[in-house]
Amino acid sequence: MKFTLALACTLAVASSVNAADWGRFRGPNGSGVAETTGLPSAFDEASTVWKIELGKGWSSPVLWKGAVVVTAETGPGKRAVIALNASTGKELWRHEEPFTEHRKHNFNSFASSSPFIDAERIYVNWSNGTSIQALALDHAGKLVWHNDHVADYVHEHGTGVSAVVADGIMIVRSEFDTQKAGEDLTTSPEQKAWKSGIYGLDIKTGKQVWKLDIPNCLNTYSTPVVRDLPEGKHEFVCADTGSGVFGIDTKTGKMNWQYNPGYKQRSLGSPALHDDLLFCTFGSGGGGKETAAIDLKSPKPTQLYNLSKGLPYVPTPLVMGEYMYLLGDGGILQCVEFKTGKPVYEERLNGSKGSSKFFSSPVAGDGKIYCGSQMGDVIVVKAGPKFEQLSATKLDSPINATFAIGDGRVYVRTEKMLYCVGSKVDRVP
Repeated sequence: MKFTLALACTLAVASSVNAADWGRFRGPNGSGVAETTGLPSAFDEASTVWKIELGKGWSSPVLWKGAVVVTAETGPGKRAVIALNASTGKELWRHEEPFTEHRKHNFNSFASSSPFIDAERIYVNWSNGTSIQALALDHAGKLVWHNDHVADYVHEHGTGVSAVVADGIMIVRSEFDTQKAGEDLTTSPEQKAWKSGIYGLDIKTGKQVWKLDIPNCLNTYSTPVVRDLPEGKHEFVCADTGSGVFGIDTKTGKMNWQYNPGYKQRSLGSPALHDDLLFCTFGSGGGGKETAAIDLKSPKPTQLYNLSKGLPYVPTPLVMGEYMYLLGDGGILQCVEFKTGKPVYEERLNGSKGSSKFFSSPVAGDGKIYCGSQMGDVIVVKAGPKFEQLSATKLDSPINATFAIGDGRVYVRTEKMLYCVGSKVDRVP
């Protein structure tokens, strides 16, 4: 991962990142695509560079200049941000904090939000009791600031939205269903009056710069992406049940535009944004049920097409060139033309025997697509209009976290371990 000083400075304030960087959930602006070569076609002992035992957590690993950073539960009521040497897996440092356990889904963890890294700091947001916290560390693991109470939060299934930074602002989401809270006998009358919101924090201090009130909605888990606008401006692009799909000015928190034909389902998978065309899905436990395929170049956002079959609920769509890959939670991989939605193929991924769920979002690089299942399978598929499964390897335990890709290497987190697989030649400075 080679960066010039000028580029490193740019990363602190803009959404554009070096193609080799994987400093946030799903890499460069959440695309899930890395421009690198030499990635493995199969996962086995021969291609494993290192593996280490890691505490529970479904956050994805992120990379920065020779370091792998993850969050993990480290004990009862304790969790940490942990930095590892990307070449050896050796721990460099950890920042540990206590937290108050709360209600969450069995599939969730208390360390499900991925960090965001820029040239100056590492940013994390997560839930603590009845609130959302945010913090920033320097690259040596020293605490820079800590916002203990960014927002109130009512838990239905726990949290999982990952940190995103642009234009000196860290966006923090706290969207929840107050009606659902009203049905919860453990929720106090005060909590039932809490309001959903999206917050912008100053990345140097952690103090609130703006707040956008959000209507009552189902708990949201999708991580925003950043859209480039004219004159060097940017906006956070978000999705949720109450507001549909919308763009938020990074500096003011004002909503620039909104598309909401009346979505009823929950937003878990993050949006896919490419060439000002945005695609995302909304769904429930049975799978994806609603889509947004929005042309953002139009003066008014317009729906280009609608897909209704085999949609993902948890996995985020993957766009590579003219094709989009949709990994359904049940293991069916669809390939469609991104601009039209025209179907190209629909095939089942073949892993371990028995039914399998896919909560990890697919990522890609070097012409290969990587998928991880709750059975612990890593399945590699050749990118392109013709389906070809290259390999399937069963690891030690379930995979819920999304993979990270560095120079010639793939980083895979299971329930128990973190693996580095790929080139044995160290290309990390």
